[in-house]
Amino acid sequence: MGSTADDYLAWPDEFPQHQVYLDAYWIDQTEVTNAMFASFLNENSDQNTEEKSWLDLSVIDPILVLEAGSWQSRTGLENHPVVNVTWDGAGAYCDWSERRLPTEAEWEKAARGTEGKFYPWGDGAPTCDVTNFDGGDCIVRHSMPVGSYPEGRSPYSALDMSGNVWEFVADF
Repeated sequence: MGSTADDYLAWPDEFPQHQVYLDAYWIDQTEVTNAMFASFLNENSDQNTEEKSWLDLSVIDPILVLEAGSWQSRTGLENHPVVNVTWDGAGAYCDWSERRLPTEAEWEKAARGTEGKFYPWGDGAPTCDVTNFDGGDCIVRHSMPVGSYPEGRSPYSALDMSGNVWEFVADF
């Protein structure tokens, strides 16, 4: 887990690279979609608990909207990864769906495998067929539907682990 000393893209808290042992765990193959999170909101009637908001309501152009008493995704974005969710909202969704947020170590293993690949698909630079990224010939400035890049899957077949949206983990 972590980065090697020669990784100039790594953040300071990613050093040093070290061995971590994990118990067996499950991780979803894709991110939670807007439609899935809307179902959670509709079943729970309110979008907060204990004065902790589940959504960032300060967003100017939200993806999830409350219309006629029902939460729904903007048209065409139902299968995109949910965004504008708070860490508390992600935890509440996990509780509701009988899941949990992965630890940082679990997320990293699911993304990189046991060989410490630089990216989920290996060590090669991002290309348009493996990830939604901001660069090169395929500049994409919005999310894509979950599972849009099967060639970028991780060694454990997890999809969209790099380049679609940032994902929460249970620890820092």
